Amino acid sequence: MTTSTATRNRFLLPIIISLVVVPLAITLLTIGARSPYTQGNLNPHYDAGYTRTRQTFVGADLALAAPALALPPDTDQVTYGRELFTAKYCSGCHGLDGRGSIIGPSIVSATAAKLKSKTHSGPGAMPAFEPSSLSDAEVAAMAAFLASQNK
Repeated sequence: MTTSTATRNRFLLPIIISLVVVPLAITLLTIGARSPYTQGNLNPHYDAGYTRTRQTFVGADLALAAPALALPPDTDQVTYGRELFTAKYCSGCHGLDGRGSIIGPSIVSATAAKLKSKTHSGPGAMPAFEPSSLSDAEVAAMAAFLASQNK
């Protein structure tokens, strides 16, 4: 084998691999960039011309309607507040104890008035609750639970 043939054979495998890997990478990146599920493609309206995959409509915020719980007569505010904190989906973002998580900040020092204000307006990524789905008594119970976590 001559020197030029040996040099050519040495680069043959990397050339073949790059001819396969580069187009595959470009194809995957293109699919990801054009998908309606990526952050860059969250349209405020439905695009009738896009038919490859199901589209997600990003429209007006809707209020979250959480299930109602009845306060048992023998349950103290802290225990009831802990139950509500889980039942009303607060623990999913703020952690089981209200001290925060990757998604939501710590709210252990939040007062009942602040909780009511934040839950009804839904600041940032937090969903707004229907006023009828979260009563003042429930907010007070959750505030009591959160205050007990601050000790």
